Order: sequence, then structure tokens, then C-alpha cells
Amino acid sequence: MAEKVKKKSDIKKKLAFPIGLIVVLLALTGLVTIIVATVNLIDSVSEKSKHFEEYDAYLVPVIHIDPTTFDDVTKADMNELIEISIWSLLKSDNTPDKFPTNENGLAIPKAEVEKEFFELFGSEITPTHGNIEGYGIDFLYDSVTGIYTVPLTGVTPIYTPDVVEVQKSTDTVVVTVACLAGDAWAQAENGEMVAPSPDKYLKITLRETDGNLFISAIQNTSAPEVAKNS
Repeated sequence: MAEKVKKKSDIKKKLAFPIGLIVVLLALTGLVTIIVATVNLIDSVSEKSKHFEEYDAYLVPVIHIDPTTFDDVTKADMNELIEISIWSLLKSDNTPDKFPTNENGLAIPKAEVEKEFFELFGSEITPTHGNIEGYGIDFLYDSVTGIYTVPLTGVTPIYTPDVVEVQKSTDTVVVTVACLAGDAWAQAENGEMVAPSPDKYLKITLRETDGNLFISAIQNTSAPEVAKNS
């Protein structure tokens, strides 16, 4: 009897290390799984944040002028589309170095405006050029030289965008944008800017053609039930 007990004890001792090792390995596997899941979640949140910020940057010149809504880009206000295209050029990083100035301001060739126009709105419509009476600033067009003159002055945007929802399908991306009044931002005591509450929401449909996204509709909408998801 004692011998059997001893043998069982010896067996338990022999098995103790490998079993313990297996338990440790399983624990480590679980820990690694949790760590990987956490890292993936952080990466996902970071990527999502970056993703929304990219849409924000893309829509800055669009929301800037509080555009008239349209269900189809072919029925949009042409002057507003040209104005958005010019603002898109003005807000690009290389604009001050890329375009020359004349006695009245920055000189932007219509070819550059058209290029930006097609990148934003696709090729379903053809831009029509002329003087643009924009928000807070006029863009004068010289039909002889094909030049838009942009006064060198600052303008506070009507709205700044805050993308709160992105819904994707096979060939479209529908972006819900909170419109934040440009003159309603405040500065906290720590120096950080505090965003105002949204005045309204817009649903902007981006249609994919040949791998590129173009604005095809801008419509009024309500606030999404769950913000910041995609």
C-alpha cells in the first residue's frame, strides 16, 4: 500500500512540471491573446481616428461655404462647385509657392481649377467659368487670360467639418458630417480649442469611379444615433 502511494507520489511529481508548464503556456497564450487583442483594438481606434481625420481634411473646403444641398451633382450650383474647387486649392499646402501673385492677389489658372474640380466632383459635369461671388470674398475671372484672381485676405469659414459616421458599400461611401460654426470655437484656459455644438448635419455621398471617390450628393440629415463608427 505504502509503495503504491509512493509510486503515485512520484508520478505526480514527474507530471507536476509538465502540467505546470502546460498551464503556464496556456496562461501565456491567453495573455498574449489579450495583449494582441488590446493592441489591435488600439490600432483599430487609432486607424479609425486617422480615417475620420482624413475625411475631415478632405471636406474642409466643401463645408467652408455651407453649400446648397443637392441630390445629384449634375444639379448642383455651378458657382458653388467652382468656389469649393478654388478653396480646395487655397487650402492645399503648396498653394503659396505654386501660384504667382498680381496687383490684386493670387493668380490661379483655370486649368488648375478644372483639375481640382474634376478631382472633387468627377467628370459627369463640365465646369463653367466666370466671376464667383463667394462667401466673404469674390474670385474675379479674366476670360482672356483664363485666370482667377483671389484677394489675399483671411476669411472665417461658415462651418468646419467633424465627420461622425462613415458607411461604406460596394461603390459608395456615405459620410455624416457635423457642421461646426467657424466663428463659435472657443479657447480653454489650457490653450486648447473647444469645438462648438453642431448647428446641423449633412450626409455627403462619395461615389467611387476607377478607384477614386467623387462627391455626388450633399443632403441634410439628422444626427446619427451612434457617433464615430464605420
